[in-house]
Amino acid sequence: MSSTSAISPRLGWIAAVAVSLVCLYGLFAWLPYSFGYGSVAIPLTSMLWALWNDYGDWQHCMLVPLIVAALLYWRRDALARIPVQGTNWALVPLFVSLVFFWAGFRADVQYVGFISIQLVLASLVLWFLGWRFFLAILFPWAFLIFAWPFLFLDNLIAFPLRQIMASISAVFLNLVGLPTLKLGSAVVSAADPAANLAQGERFSVDIADPCSGIRSLFALTMITCVYGYIMLNAAWKKWVLFLLAVPLAVAGNFVRILMLTFGTLTFGADFAIGTIEKPTTYHMLSGFVVFGVALFGMVALCGLLQRIGNRPAPTNPV
Repeated sequence: MSSTSAISPRLGWIAAVAVSLVCLYGLFAWLPYSFGYGSVAIPLTSMLWALWNDYGDWQHCMLVPLIVAALLYWRRDALARIPVQGTNWALVPLFVSLVFFWAGFRADVQYVGFISIQLVLASLVLWFLGWRFFLAILFPWAFLIFAWPFLFLDNLIAFPLRQIMASISAVFLNLVGLPTLKLGSAVVSAADPAANLAQGERFSVDIADPCSGIRSLFALTMITCVYGYIMLNAAWKKWVLFLLAVPLAVAGNFVRILMLTFGTLTFGADFAIGTIEKPTTYHMLSGFVVFGVALFGMVALCGLLQRIGNRPAPTNPV
């Protein structure tokens, strides 16, 4: 009798999980949800895969589920020791998440659907495993936000970044003795009547969206976030490193623009820049410098944060 009573709750729990997974598949992977940027409504997971593949700035999102799985595996021993204490109060946020799903479906906005996926996953963890388990995986769950390609952020962030990069570059080039003008989002050499050089004749670097830092900003923010989570122990240190991802991306792109500027002065624009349709090899290689500079800065700053607040071990008197 006791054996049967012990098995029944377990079977009920397994059945509830199985039914939930089937429902999730139906909602997110089978039901035509949004037209997005196409002419045919497709499920959310198909929409997500299409956005990952079609937009190069967001292809790093593909790595997020793998990183989350790796983080959960890394903490598997600690998670296994947490007692399973599901709560029916999770039905409240589950209902809210389904309302989000319905609203996105009615408005044909896939971004609302992405938010609903995130909320549904949190609700199911609370329902089946409990608050303690959810708090233990709070960071991996929150990290999933990097999986959603919010394309509208490009227009909101790219143009201000272009202006910032142009201003910083113009100020620096003037400081090092290269008379430079900022024209919109471009930096061009000032006219030099003594040398019979017109404005922009020595160099002209237009800071387009790729050079603004938008491509590296999201990826570097994601990398900095997970690196700080693994390497730092204090919450405030993790937040500091996370917030520094933006200036690190700006610094990396600043170095890239200097490379393009001095490359143009030394070798000419045909070698250093090329065209928007066909950038040169030098131009393409300068893009990797962005990540090199930013990742070096991230590691250096993380090492500095690790030392802050760590008191040296007391030495025993001889």
